[in-house]
Amino acid sequence: MTKEEELLFVSGAFKALVSRGVAESDLFTPSTVTDRDIDVFEERFGIRLPAIFRAYLLSYCYDFSVICAPIPVDGLENVQENCEKGLWWIELIALPKENPLKNLYGLMESFREVCTNKELVGLDLESIHNLVPIGEWDGTLCIDLSNGALCSFDQREFDWKKAGYLDENGIAHGIKRMADFHELLELYFYGKYDAEYEKQIAENSEERPDYAAYIQR
Repeated sequence: MTKEEELLFVSGAFKALVSRGVAESDLFTPSTVTDRDIDVFEERFGIRLPAIFRAYLLSYCYDFSVICAPIPVDGLENVQENCEKGLWWIELIALPKENPLKNLYGLMESFREVCTNKELVGLDLESIHNLVPIGEWDGTLCIDLSNGALCSFDQREFDWKKAGYLDENGIAHGIKRMADFHELLELYFYGKYDAEYEKQIAENSEERPDYAAYIQR
């Protein structure tokens, strides 16, 4: 995608929250983040963020952090037709209007501190350099800059080699959760599986989901 297409896709994702009945339009405001702010963040940590995530940071500010959506209960790998869907919560960084990147800075600093602390995970910076924490999904959810995938790490697990989080070169990749940030927006903002989930619960004679409860501050 071009930068303009990325921005349109992200903008459409926030509009989808409104059209789905998940959020009121006043829940988010135009972003106060600038390209220079992101450049400074990247320089501070020696990384380069994916274009789709940069577009996300440049689009809107908001104070909510927890959001849910229906997803396949057996995971997103090899999704089968008519597979069972269930609601799954995710916690994303809040991007407040005042100092919007403060939470992202805080996550990066604390994540790197824990990972390199010899009494905790005990890895060197090179092993986790490509990981950018952006929230919680059954553990710390990160963007893996080496491949763009979203992966997670159980916060109770400190032996990452034993947990299978490291590759043969000692580089951390965690447990893959989503293909990329684009897929996260499709699932949680655009509601990719809304229709299938509604059909499923109708067949089970259950009530239609309350989309207004899908976001929590």
